[in-house]
Amino acid sequence: MRVALLQLNARLGDAEANGRALEAAYAAAVAAGADLVLAPELAIPGYLAEDRLWETGLRRRVEAESHRLAGLSGAVPLVFGTARPAPSGRLWNELWWCEQGALRQVIRKRVLPSYDVFDEARYFEPDPAPQPLVAFRGERLGLSICEDLWADAELGNAPVRYGLDPIAELVAAGATLILNASASPSALGSYLPPGRTAPWAIPSKDDQRRRLIPGLARKHGVPVAYASRAGAESWLLFDGGSGLALPDGRWQGSAPFQEGMILVDTASGGGAWNSCGDGAWLRRALVTGLRDNLAKQGLEGLVLGLSGGIDSAVCAALAVEALGPDRVMGVAMPTRFSSGESSALAEAQARELGMRFLALDADAPFAGFAEALGKALPGRTFGLTDENLQSRSRGALVMALTTEPEVQRRLGTDRIAVLTTGNKSEAATGYFTLYGDGIGAFAPLGDCLKARVYAVARELGAAVPRAVLDRPPTAELRPGQTDEASLLPYVQLDAILGAAVEAQRPEEGLADDLALLLEGPDLEEARAALPRILGLLRRTEFKRRQLPFAFKVSPKAFGAGRRIPLTAV
Repeated sequence: MRVALLQLNARLGDAEANGRALEAAYAAAVAAGADLVLAPELAIPGYLAEDRLWETGLRRRVEAESHRLAGLSGAVPLVFGTARPAPSGRLWNELWWCEQGALRQVIRKRVLPSYDVFDEARYFEPDPAPQPLVAFRGERLGLSICEDLWADAELGNAPVRYGLDPIAELVAAGATLILNASASPSALGSYLPPGRTAPWAIPSKDDQRRRLIPGLARKHGVPVAYASRAGAESWLLFDGGSGLALPDGRWQGSAPFQEGMILVDTASGGGAWNSCGDGAWLRRALVTGLRDNLAKQGLEGLVLGLSGGIDSAVCAALAVEALGPDRVMGVAMPTRFSSGESSALAEAQARELGMRFLALDADAPFAGFAEALGKALPGRTFGLTDENLQSRSRGALVMALTTEPEVQRRLGTDRIAVLTTGNKSEAATGYFTLYGDGIGAFAPLGDCLKARVYAVARELGAAVPRAVLDRPPTAELRPGQTDEASLLPYVQLDAILGAAVEAQRPEEGLADDLALLLEGPDLEEARAALPRILGLLRRTEFKRRQLPFAFKVSPKAFGAGRRIPLTAV
């Protein structure tokens, strides 16, 4: 059987646009010779429209569009995800099997994830009953929705145990082919230093799927077809990963972050599961996050501080790749502590990328702030306040540019946002200035530890100057300042944060965990710094709550998936 797996990029709450995209994809799949077309979970309302799902108008439009699509189905079945009201007032998360202009069968999701970024029980009602099979072309098809596939106690990777296994039940009922419609956010695994392994490390979503889908096909002796959405919604990134696993473990499919159709055949062979390296995956993921968020939020231009450092250099290169050089402006904002090298590197990169560039004097507003404080507080001396004032001067200037008519003219739009350039290592320790370098619409690198920022930089090649890669990271807010002297060498800091935050290792065992990640002086220094770093992590939650959202690329990102009360110590 030839199954067309659709990797669609839905627009949240826009049932009609999603329906039109699905209609076009269905026609293309039929023309390509598909026997069956499978679309992702919640393809009509989009995954996940969150509290918009309570709107009665949206519910009516989703149901109307779903019936319209059912009416245009032909001899080739169209199977897609949608939602309808349940008696409880919440919704059923459904798969509709449509054929010859009619709705033939409805399948409902049985397992609702409520962990990390998932909160499906807020919106949906689980169906406790086993779902019926669908007879088609001599096969008995078992349909399932996303988490239903992950409930296997042996192969699933959910942090909870559900007490039921929908796939096993379908196979026990006689299913000869499993279809799964998903909307599965993707991420890398928990960070480990290069060449290191740890039994507690969390694998990437790609590695989890590699274990799960072929594993289920082998375990139950039936093919498993998996169709998942692509694109980005706010902080969530969806790479698709659609394909077909045969009972012998062979695999057909996968086109990371690509919208379109993957045609698989249960009667054909297959090959190995292909994956890309962390740097290549991150580049695709972060560009997708930028491109989709800009388009779906109606934004057309970006402004960012360009400091000559690695974080802003990577953000600039990603922004240009996502939006094009004519819609991106880099801004150098030196103060008295900035080196000439920083401004020169910033301008050289802007020229190499072909992006717009502007240099602003951030020392003037900083001097004004310092003078005002000095008049009110005679005898004050230079200190942390002045470091923060420099950052806030830059933040005010870069925000001001978004409404400046001349900047709008140069970028060709008045729909301009500021890009935040900070990374996860800084966010975890509070090493940023609120209302300074922490301002912006979204933070592409906000879930990337510093080591992963360098991985993306290497992947970007000439778009990031070699001199930027080689120079020590520094905020340049006081003479001789470097980030590693203020914090901890990043090789040590990232090992701690990868274990403590991303792998969620218990605090009391972290010193032992570090022995798997570091050695020699790095290990001893990291162990000695543990109390300080963990203290910073706890005490700076209030700062992270005010950061722009980051694109989630790790198993545990700051934000919706990590809920720490501000009053918990």
